[in-house]
Amino acid sequence: MHISRFIVAASVIAFSMAQNNLQPSPRDDDPHSITGPEGTGKPQVLVGRNAQARCGYCGKTKSHCSSPDCQINFGHCDAHVTPGGPPTDTIPRPKLGNVPYGPHAVRSCLAPGTVALTFDDGPNKYTKDLLDLLDNYNAKVTFFITGNNNAKGPIDTPGMPWASLIERMHQSGHQIASHTWSHQDLSKISPEQRQIQMLWNEVALRNILGGFPTYMRPPYSSCTIDSGCLNDMGTLGYHVILYDIDTEDYSHDSPSAIQGSKDIFDKSLARGKPSDKSWLIIAHDVHEQTVRNLTEHMLKKLSSDGYKIVTVGECLGDPEENWYRTDDRFDNIVLRKASTPTSVKQTISHDGRCGASVTCKGSTFGPCCGKNNKCGSSPKYCGLGCQPNAGRCQKSRHLSTHRHGSDAKSEAGDVVQPGLYAAGSVLLAAATLLR
Repeated sequence: MHISRFIVAASVIAFSMAQNNLQPSPRDDDPHSITGPEGTGKPQVLVGRNAQARCGYCGKTKSHCSSPDCQINFGHCDAHVTPGGPPTDTIPRPKLGNVPYGPHAVRSCLAPGTVALTFDDGPNKYTKDLLDLLDNYNAKVTFFITGNNNAKGPIDTPGMPWASLIERMHQSGHQIASHTWSHQDLSKISPEQRQIQMLWNEVALRNILGGFPTYMRPPYSSCTIDSGCLNDMGTLGYHVILYDIDTEDYSHDSPSAIQGSKDIFDKSLARGKPSDKSWLIIAHDVHEQTVRNLTEHMLKKLSSDGYKIVTVGECLGDPEENWYRTDDRFDNIVLRKASTPTSVKQTISHDGRCGASVTCKGSTFGPCCGKNNKCGSSPKYCGLGCQPNAGRCQKSRHLSTHRHGSDAKSEAGDVVQPGLYAAGSVLLAAATLLR
């Protein structure tokens, strides 16, 4: 009897520590079943670009546990799954070029006549179709990649399509940028959590590409001076990229509603002309109507108006070599054969130079042709910028050393998880007394 009373008391203490309301659970299949402000009893969802404060329900479904709706301070979320592999925090982060780094935020392009189309939150199930569409128009865009959101799992997970899609983006000439690990509001989390959001995404992208971006966009466009976020991004060596046209596609994702985003785009474009204006546009490749409808409308309109569609780096006049940081320490690379057949007869490099009709494959300098048109065998040559038609290139590692739960630790880092894990510790101690 005494033990039973202790367990009941421990349970009350534990879940008070967890700060969760024990209420009847909402429908498990409703991703927006989030209670509103305390005392209202009404559901509350993420509205537009604002991540609203919320209290929630305990549960174990995707609706409860997937980021960004899962609350990382009050239980186990998929955001707590760490990417495997060496950490990136000791990699040098020189600030190169003329584009400002944090705490300055970039809101517009510089080169008149250029437009940077950007897509956030992917990759996801519509991204392949978007890449096909961009290929048809020979358009180069920028993808702000989120590492683990919307229940898709970590982007470097073996057997999932995300790593291959990211490789394809890069090989097609699109720019890869960071949109954090799990789409948290960077102004509302701690400095330590902010660092994890950036570093874990770096590790996952490095596992795929051999390096990671110097460009980022904060989720919900939220990264304030007062919170310390903009300074933190500068310390990590990131350009903070916002936009000057928001298509609001997140509010118009249906065949009947997407015209609203088209109208926003057209009216915004009418405020200038290519001779004296440039644009930085935000959309999201996780929305079906953005991919199936809005994007082609934008591509056609920009082309007919005389704009050139470019990456963010290009519209800011930043050389491509400044867009990424390579991890030259990360050896043990896996090489793949060139995926695109070539009809040009190639000769083996005899002086270490490569490109066009000269291949590194079979040379004494290394099998990979780097972006500097030189042969080598390190990630500098085989990773980011590697030319697959002039040798071999790095294959994604798709590391599978992710660990789950409150004891989840990897070389890439860890996260302090209050709430439910503290509660679990109290319950575990109580249960031990029964032995």
